[in-house]
Parts: sequence; C-alpha cells; structure tokens
Amino acid sequence: MKNSKLEKLLFIFIAILPILDIFSFTFRNVFQTSISPSTFVRPIIPIIAVIVIFFKNKLKMKMILVSSIYGLYGIVHLILYNTQISGSSYGTVIGELQYIVNYSFMILNLFIYLYLFKISEKANELKKYVWIASMIYIISIGIAILTGTSSHTYIEGIGEKGWFESGNSVCTILVLSLCILLPMLKDKTLIWKFSRKRILVGLALTIVGIGIFLTMTVGTRTGLLGFIIVMIFYILCETFFYLKKKIPAKILMTGSCLLLITVIIGGLFVSNELLQRRKYLDNQDSSIIDSSTGEPSHVTGDILKLKEQIEEGKLDENYMPKANQKAILGLYQYANQMKLPLTERRIQQFIYHINLVQEQEEPGLLLFGNGFLTNYPELTLEMEIPAFLFNFGIIGFLLYFGPFLCIFIFAIQEGIKYKEKIDTEYIMLILGCFLSFILSFLAGYTFFNSSSMMLIIVLNTLLYRKINNFTTN
Repeated sequence: MKNSKLEKLLFIFIAILPILDIFSFTFRNVFQTSISPSTFVRPIIPIIAVIVIFFKNKLKMKMILVSSIYGLYGIVHLILYNTQISGSSYGTVIGELQYIVNYSFMILNLFIYLYLFKISEKANELKKYVWIASMIYIISIGIAILTGTSSHTYIEGIGEKGWFESGNSVCTILVLSLCILLPMLKDKTLIWKFSRKRILVGLALTIVGIGIFLTMTVGTRTGLLGFIIVMIFYILCETFFYLKKKIPAKILMTGSCLLLITVIIGGLFVSNELLQRRKYLDNQDSSIIDSSTGEPSHVTGDILKLKEQIEEGKLDENYMPKANQKAILGLYQYANQMKLPLTERRIQQFIYHINLVQEQEEPGLLLFGNGFLTNYPELTLEMEIPAFLFNFGIIGFLLYFGPFLCIFIFAIQEGIKYKEKIDTEYIMLILGCFLSFILSFLAGYTFFNSSSMMLIIVLNTLLYRKINNFTTN
C-alpha cells in the first residue's frame, strides 16, 4: 500500500469518529449490552497502518523493542492487579486489560500519525477531516434534539447530548476541535473544490453550531468554560498579531463579535441547563446526615456506610484490603476537616488515592500501579492523569502520558527559541494540548475515550509538524 492511500485511510478514520460513536451508543442501548462492534472496528485502520509502516521502513527493531516494553509492562501490571483485586473491586482482569489495550492503541496511533504527517504537507488535510467530523457531531446532535431522540447529559434529565455516551467526552472533542478550526478561518494554504467564501461561511456556521451546543444545550462546565476559554484565547491572539502585523481588521471584528454574542447568549440561556444541575447537586449536599456528627455528611452515603463498617470491624480483607480501609478513613477525616462538598466526587476520589498509595508502600505497586479497577466503584479515579500515576504507576505514567508531555514541553521550548515565527495556529495548538491535560485531570474520560483521544493525537501531530517547520523554514 502506498503512503498516499494509507494517508487517505487515516483521514477517513478521523472523519468517521462521530459515526462510530453514534453506532456504539445506539447498539448498546438497543441491545442493552456493554459491548459494541465499533470496539473491534476502531483498531482495524491503525493495525493496517502499523503493518504497512513495519514492512516499509528500517524501524523494525525499534518498533519491536518499544512494543516489547509496552507488552511487558502490561503483563506485569495485570499480574499485580490480580493480587490486589477483592470483593469490593469495580472490575475484573478483563476490564483492566481493556484499559491497557486502549492506552497502548493510543500510543500506537500517536506513532502512526507522527510518522506519516510530522513533515508531510498533507498534514493540513487532517484539519479538513476534523472539520468534517465536527460538522457530523453538530448536525447529528441537532437532528437528535429536533426528533426528540437525544439522550440527556445527566440522569436527572438535564441537558441534551445527542446520540452519544458521554456529555463530557463530546464537549472535550468539540472544544479541542475549535483549537484546530479557528485558525483555519485565515488559512489560505488549504486547497478545496469550494470557493474561499463558501469555506469561510461553512467554518463559521460549524463554529457557531459548536458554540450553541457547548453553551446552551449540553449543560456542562466543560462545554461552557471550554468554549469561552478557547474563544478568548483566539481573540487575544488575533488582537496581538493584528497590532503586530496589521492582520485585516475584518477578521478581528468578526471574531470579537462572535465572542461577544456567545458570551451574551451563554449568559442568558446556558444557566437554564447548567444552573438546574448545580441546584440539584446543592440540594443533594444536605440530604445525607452523618449520624456521628449530626450534621450534613461530606462523603456519600455509601462511603459513610463503609466508614462505619470499618470502624466497627465488620469488613474483612477479602472484601476490602486494610490499605483501602485506612484510605477511606483518611478520606472521611479530611473531608470533614475541610468541609468538602458532598458532590465533589472527583476531589474525594483524588484524596482517597493519595491516601491509598501512602498506605500501600509497596515498590511494585508504586512502579507498575495498583490497578484502575481494584477499588470500590464510587472511588474509582475519574481523573485520568492522576490515574496514570496512581493506578498505572510511575512506569505506566511515563509510557502512556510521557509522550504527550514531552511533545508539549518540546513545543514550548521551540516556541521560545523561534518566538519570531509564532502565530495564532501555534498558540491554539499549544492551548489545545494544554486543555487536553486540564480536561483529563478535572473531567476525566478524555484519553480513554477513543474519539477524544484521536483529537488529542491530531493536535499533537499538527503541533509537532508546526515546530518542525520552525527549524526547516
């Protein structure tokens, strides 16, 4: 297979991400199963690509060596995971294997896209297909809402997210897409069949559609704050470069008006969905009373019950190991001391896992992780970057998150070194990569979600190509 055909295959892979997501959601809901055929379809293109690359270049030994490292880590991690699993664990070895495979495919895809596009001019084509994917997301969500078939963002019936599993993951995908789409408004290097005017109109409509969904429909903080942050950065960049290089005032005025309208509309309407959710959560805060203090609890009812059972000595180690029990007691004490809101689940999970690592004190678990699914369901860590470190260990953190962190740091260093070549696109790509870290830390389900992971890979590929151009042009 020629590289051109392989590149087209990888372009199509980006464009069909929303279709795969819709198929997965529909299949699981219709047949009431956690398994979807798209899980097996997604790896086909990357596998074809890596086989072609393997047989057509001189990196065979390096690819075998790196694959062996990831494979060996996965085996050791699963062996240790098996020793930590208990009656209170959220998942099985098969479930943990799914995470290992998914994160390994994430690195495989990063390698494939960097290898093929880091110096190729066809990397610009990736932007087109991100645009196509974004349009499919927005159009499908609009159809779902108009036909009354949209799923709700929250189980309380708040927010609309179309035919997709997770509101946060769709928001992440669209927020990151904006970091690619916005600089395209003045990118004249893209050669299409349509006139430049039609391209600008299409891009503008897509961006407006994304803005309406993120600020008015989905009802998540990820969507609202993510959209506003990206738009503000874009306007600031264009303002700076307008003052520096006299960029046409039309672009600056159009962007400024778009931001202003979005903030006004968001301020007027988004509160209807988002504030409903916050009001519901605030009411939940006072609904559970801690019998030992007579005051509203700062941990959930399930965790409160576990804490009482631990203190009464009713939990044996087969159901929950001592280290986990001590970590729960530490969480309870900290939550009461700091008066944490009952609804801040991710913060509570984070505190619990810090305590758990301190209580375990085992070098093997520190290096290879104590397992993502070994914990009580409610305490499974949703924050992915801490999960890389705590649940997959120092080695897992370096293998899975390290490549993205290295590209980001390298891009910052090169940007400082070649600061005269910095433009809006570079800054927006940097912002997109940084937001992927923030969203992964705060919201979770970012790197593990197959589609948002691919957007992160495209961002990193475009950024790496951008800084490579700094040194060659």
